[in-house]
Amino acid sequence: MNLKKWKKLWVMFLFWGLCGTPANASADPFEQFGVARPRTSKPAPDFVLKDIHGKPVSLAQFKGKPILLNFWATWCGPCKEEMPSMQRLHDTAKNNGEFHVIAISIDRSNLKKVSQYAENLNLNFPILLDPERKTRKAYFIRGLPTSYLIDAEGKLRGFISGARQWDSPAAKQVFRLLEHAGK
Repeated sequence: MNLKKWKKLWVMFLFWGLCGTPANASADPFEQFGVARPRTSKPAPDFVLKDIHGKPVSLAQFKGKPILLNFWATWCGPCKEEMPSMQRLHDTAKNNGEFHVIAISIDRSNLKKVSQYAENLNLNFPILLDPERKTRKAYFIRGLPTSYLIDAEGKLRGFISGARQWDSPAAKQVFRLLEHAGK
């Protein structure tokens, strides 16, 4: 083998070593979708927040089905990027009764801006307001968007930092697995 081929092969091995195996090499859908799993499954911190219509909503009222709990803000570009796929995921879930999508805005006291944002993107899943950021702190949110996956029993099963394509086949497979987690 000539030197040029050796260099090319060496670069491929180096890249593979730094990046890990290709995403499709893993059999774990959570890993494929970039979900960080907790070492132990703990109950998701409960909360009561007002939605954009002023109605109090608690996490506990959604128990019984898996939940995508998404933290976002109107000023977050990646949040806006992933919202349409969250809406499509919500539409699928609503039609099949499989799981819930809940978004928590951490915008500070700007209900009008959050409502307008939801209207502009045609979002109709529950959008809750956390202007004091107490719920954000309970979930240790450092960057946006950040999402938590909660199983039907109300236990944290993983978190995702960064935008995702929520209506992808990989995401749907993760939610199917969440339906049966803990049973």
